[in-house]
Amino acid sequence: MKFNFKTYLKHTYKTELVYLAVIAALYFYDNSNLIFLLFFPFSFIQGYYRYQYKLTQAEKLKARGLTEEDIENISFVKKWEHSRKRGMWNYCVIDGGFIFGLALSLITSIIWFKLSGKTDLHTLLSEPGDMFAFIGYNYMIGAGIAVIIFRMKWKYNEKRFVRLTDPLADNYFAKDYQDI
Repeated sequence: MKFNFKTYLKHTYKTELVYLAVIAALYFYDNSNLIFLLFFPFSFIQGYYRYQYKLTQAEKLKARGLTEEDIENISFVKKWEHSRKRGMWNYCVIDGGFIFGLALSLITSIIWFKLSGKTDLHTLLSEPGDMFAFIGYNYMIGAGIAVIIFRMKWKYNEKRFVRLTDPLADNYFAKDYQDI
């Protein structure tokens, strides 16, 4: 199969434009710091090779009579079996609170900074106690939100897992069990 650069751009141009806009905004926000402009070519090249890999996998699947959706479902079932064995507590707290909570804490810290009314980050973090409080509160807020999100995801993933693995899944989710 021949990989075509035009095909890649046709399928990903919207994402690449958004990514370029974010990089350009960071570049101008940080007084023309060139480090941000270096990210775009690397991500563009990485995206192109991922796209090539995805097309290669799709061709292999077609040869076996499978679709991409089938492979996504098989992958989900394997991953979810592993997550189920670890338990809901580990899934919500470790995957949600610790890992996803870190990403959310970055978002909450940006929101907190904007809502605090301070114009400079140095004034917000001038004292070590203020800095640790800022980091700690934002991490706790992010972790709390993440645990709640992952608890809701647990229920959704359980339903999807049962639907994919149990041929009688419709009966499992029925409100009354009289017709089983």
